[in-house]
Amino acid sequence: MARGGNDRSRSPRQGANGPSGKIIDGRHIAADLCKDVKAASLDLQRKYGIVPGLAIIEVGNHNYGQLLDCFSTLDGPSKVEEHTVNHSNYADLKAKMAERCGMRVQLQRFSESVTQARLLGTIASLMADTDIHGILVELPLPPHLDETVILQAIGPAKDVDGFSFANLGRLLASGGYMHGMEPKTRPTVPMGIMELLLRSNVALQGKHAVVLGRSNTVGSPVAALLTAHDCTVTVCHSQTADLQDHVRRADILVACAGRPQLVRGSWIKPGAVVIDVGMNCVPDASAGHRIVGDVCFEEASKVASKITPVPGGMGHISFAILLRNVLNLARQSESLTKIGIGPSGHEMFRCADQLVFPDIGLKVPRILLPRKGTDLTKWCVVACDQYTSQPQYWKSVKELVKDEPSTLHLIFPEVYLGDQKTNQAIIRGIKDKMYEYDRDRILEPQHPGFVLIDRKTPLVGSRKGLLVALDLDLYSFEKGSQSLIRPTEKTIPDRLPPRIAIREQAALELPHILVLIDDPDQTVIEPLAAQTEKFEKLYDFELMKDSGHLKGWHVAASDAVDNIVKSLRALASPQRFRERYGAKDDQGVILFPVGDGNHSLATAKQCWEDLKCKGADPESHPARHALVELINIHDPGMTFEPIHRLVFNVDVNKALEDFQKMVEGSGWGPVQVIEGATLESVPPQVGSHRVEFRCKGRKGVLVVEHPTLVLEVATLSAWLDPYLAANPAASVDYVHGEEVISEQTSQDATTLAFLLPIMDKNDLVRTVVKEGVLPRKTFSMGAADEKRFYFECQRIVPEFAFYKSDFFRRGSVSVPLSAKS
Repeated sequence: MARGGNDRSRSPRQGANGPSGKIIDGRHIAADLCKDVKAASLDLQRKYGIVPGLAIIEVGNHNYGQLLDCFSTLDGPSKVEEHTVNHSNYADLKAKMAERCGMRVQLQRFSESVTQARLLGTIASLMADTDIHGILVELPLPPHLDETVILQAIGPAKDVDGFSFANLGRLLASGGYMHGMEPKTRPTVPMGIMELLLRSNVALQGKHAVVLGRSNTVGSPVAALLTAHDCTVTVCHSQTADLQDHVRRADILVACAGRPQLVRGSWIKPGAVVIDVGMNCVPDASAGHRIVGDVCFEEASKVASKITPVPGGMGHISFAILLRNVLNLARQSESLTKIGIGPSGHEMFRCADQLVFPDIGLKVPRILLPRKGTDLTKWCVVACDQYTSQPQYWKSVKELVKDEPSTLHLIFPEVYLGDQKTNQAIIRGIKDKMYEYDRDRILEPQHPGFVLIDRKTPLVGSRKGLLVALDLDLYSFEKGSQSLIRPTEKTIPDRLPPRIAIREQAALELPHILVLIDDPDQTVIEPLAAQTEKFEKLYDFELMKDSGHLKGWHVAASDAVDNIVKSLRALASPQRFRERYGAKDDQGVILFPVGDGNHSLATAKQCWEDLKCKGADPESHPARHALVELINIHDPGMTFEPIHRLVFNVDVNKALEDFQKMVEGSGWGPVQVIEGATLESVPPQVGSHRVEFRCKGRKGVLVVEHPTLVLEVATLSAWLDPYLAANPAASVDYVHGEEVISEQTSQDATTLAFLLPIMDKNDLVRTVVKEGVLPRKTFSMGAADEKRFYFECQRIVPEFAFYKSDFFRRGSVSVPLSAKS
């Protein structure tokens, strides 16, 4: 029962204690967090049959003085009341709240005379119990028990408080946000502080934070967390000289010194944010005693822009964080993601349960984006294999970018490929630039998530795409491949070595690969594009050199990811595959045909195979999955332009006769020659192929009546490739559009042009299934300025905790292409 009657409702939110808009209301934030925990706990039980299990161990019966009645319901109380409670009541409160949040609780009580050996045996049994996911020891312990030994007996996988050395140590590595080095849990009070700041929309980047206190459980961890969020942190303690001066410089003050009302209002910088962690019991004339913080609230509230009250601030949120820790330990026991705290920091959304879907070769990537303030137009550069015969284009890009942050400094434009020594110098510069961008936080990690992309090109108003990571173990470019991910055109091994030399020394991957999905019902990407208001916009800017516009949205929430996976699994159904493409039972499903950048994907595959041979862990190494952009073949902005053939130095009439002879000899004939016709004037007929020819003084259309191949280009190549091999004086060029064809055929009577019709989008995968890879240069996915631009990055080496690159010994690095004109 509350002591002191109604006057004991002492929330400093009320009356003269300061305007309510200043108050960071830990009570309501904690109540909201508990609701999230309960919903996620029930969801975990419904989906996976897992009930989070918490074991609480208490020793003795110590009077805690006062405890806030703050969690009588999930909504929190209408007022904050104080009760005198003992140790057992405090443990009971935790147990009751855990049960209200859908958890199973064991409460084990021991007398003060319990031996250390017995306690350690109990903890060992709980560590082996698969129904228990978190273990909590109530502190303090009697003096005959070694607190350190007891707490460290709890392994990090069941450490609710986050006090194990493994968890605390990982927290010091960039706040525990380094990929592959995240702690299982983080201490509740430091995480509660961060939760209050972030849920109160307090800007952290570049701010000066002062932490009063250096304890292992609060001060030191919260300093690491604030540093990880780009604050400049000063840690003050009992030996700090001129304490007031340090506090006056603080944009954010975290007071966790354990000294009642140490900080006065005159110490605080106007507009500062104050988080008061202190819970101190002091004498009170009317009630005997009362709880105060480390900051004089009455004075500080007149100066600070935001402040936590005591009581009603930190106590609530740290308790809610403890419950979230239990939930996340249960989720991690099933290899599920955490709720509310991802590898890149706090998540205000419900992330997907899983990030890897092996059956469809899909992974939710954790991308890196340029930090705020970067000129995105200069950052974003077209694919390195474009404008290879136009060095002036790349020179103008260099002049535009100069030394500013740009993907130009992270790629090797193929126009600059030269001798081995020069190439290696550029590759070394690229490698060092990648580490420099990492050191200087030019690139910032995002929460795991797909990216919905809307690209405007000079020719189309919108082309939708989805950035994902694909499993290289499910990709093969070998002849006859039946892999889920496979090329649509033949891979030329001689084109791989220069690319391999670059990638095998790179720490980052910048994707320009476009992978297709055959989704005529528009079930994967298009539903996302219809609800962009639900997603966080990551970028929106003009591309350089009048190449269009680029927008991107972060697709990370659980329901969106689940729907994408569900739709892709439906496209990968073996039954659908056989029915749609007429495939045989022994043919493997193709879900992801590679449309553009196949040699880059083949390079990633080759490098991954080399890493596996050297012992890389397939389960955790980041190079296993390659970033690609998925595009629906049926997207209105996705155009397949035919690539025409110009054959030089031939006897035109004999060549046409040879074509007719080969086709009819193969049983595909007859061949009808319609003189003077064009593709536009000869309507397509089901089951036949049309190929237009042009030469000096003559044109027409060749109609093949009974072809067995799917595409016109395949029928033409079946004749042209052997013909060129048998006539070494002849040569071929591959061209877009008709201007070059008209010019060439009008000048030389020995030049023969073949014009191909636009490929039916429905024939692409069907051809790959029936005939294997397409003939070389079957189609183009747009001109150079319509290709994918580099923007997002992904780490393809494990993150470095202690050592990065020998370039740090040399200091700054030069721009990789600085020597190229």
